[in-house]
Amino acid sequence: MELLFDPPAPKAAATWPPSWATIDEPDASWPLLEALHDASGTAAPLGEFAALEDALDAAETAAFAANRAMAAHLAAIRRAFDCARQHPALYLNRSALGARDEQELAVRAVAAELSMRLKLPSGTVRTRAFEAEVLHDRLPLVWHRFESGVAAYPEVRAAVDAAVGFDPDDPGLARFDEAVADLIGSVTPARFRQRLRALRARYDRALLEARHTRAYADRRVQVEHVDDGMSWVSLFVSSVDAARIRARLDATCHAQAGAPDERRSLDQLRADTAVAWLAGDGTPTAASVEVIVTVPVLALAGADDEPAQLDGAGPIDLATARQLFADAPSFLRLAVDPVTSAPLALDRTRYRPSAAQRTWLALRHGTCTRPGCDRLAVSSDLDHVRDWFTGGPTDVANLAPTCRSDHRLKHAARFTVTKSKLEGTVTWRSPTGRAYTDPPPF
Repeated sequence: MELLFDPPAPKAAATWPPSWATIDEPDASWPLLEALHDASGTAAPLGEFAALEDALDAAETAAFAANRAMAAHLAAIRRAFDCARQHPALYLNRSALGARDEQELAVRAVAAELSMRLKLPSGTVRTRAFEAEVLHDRLPLVWHRFESGVAAYPEVRAAVDAAVGFDPDDPGLARFDEAVADLIGSVTPARFRQRLRALRARYDRALLEARHTRAYADRRVQVEHVDDGMSWVSLFVSSVDAARIRARLDATCHAQAGAPDERRSLDQLRADTAVAWLAGDGTPTAASVEVIVTVPVLALAGADDEPAQLDGAGPIDLATARQLFADAPSFLRLAVDPVTSAPLALDRTRYRPSAAQRTWLALRHGTCTRPGCDRLAVSSDLDHVRDWFTGGPTDVANLAPTCRSDHRLKHAARFTVTKSKLEGTVTWRSPTGRAYTDPPPF
């Protein structure tokens, strides 16, 4: 089988230190030794300097090895994508073969399997396959630096982002590749990004507007849940829009900061003001948004300290949960039994799931049940694990929240999905025979 992306040819074992590094034996003429001798009155043991040098060498060697491993990781992902594109039958059912989006379905299938195997989002897997393609096809010199361990992954990602703006046939791309390869490994990451922007402008001046148009098409909002009941909300928007947002926030918050009883910092005011604007506090649209908060009944009564759960985010403190139950019209307030954790005994015989079933399954699983997918269950389809037309019932034991993309993938590709009745654990088994599970939070 001929692959579009061949594995790198075997290379001779690398020698250490590299040819460009020179190491001299430490002696009393070294300025550092002289300084230590003058400061303490006794000469530092030369053996300690040898140990220090060994540690420094080991750190650098490990960094080079990590870079080479990451390059091999990207190359392997790309080869897996090539296999799926060239042979869709490896993943797809007979009914999906010959479809207009046959190759895309096969790519989605291999991305899903890598997502489950590597414990990475499918989008990250696809991004890495794309990065490998750009490096191999458009930035061969940068790719060589990456394979050899000199280039780190953050530098390589920045180079790929810059190269995407070039037309593949643009002669400036080769000059850009050469300049970036020479720059890699010689400056700090921050300085590298600064010089990279300058190089891109030098070799690709005609496409500045086109690059902005492509980047603008990728605008989005991302939410990242972190510890202590907190989350990051990020907007990827145009620099003009970002400046407008910041200017309005600053003007509003500077005015608020002047109030005599205001104790919040400017950063806190900006965060609170942005939340109020985006959540629609005090507007008619605020109440139309539902967020599920699960609180044990005994905890609400103050008789237990089991934490509450915010759907899709994780635990929050009980004081916040009690306030949400009391005040927030935009939250679905669902108290669960402290023994069974079941709000309803659900058993349906019709095809379409009920609203109560949808609520309970979104509550129990939190996200799409395909391992590795973090799309919220509340906005996912409810898939019959055992298909309805083969006798699968419409009850919570046979339903699994599955995002629209993975729902279609389950029916188009040769993945086998099962769900345990007791724990509710959903298992996806791929055509390669590997099984992947992701138990529900509770």
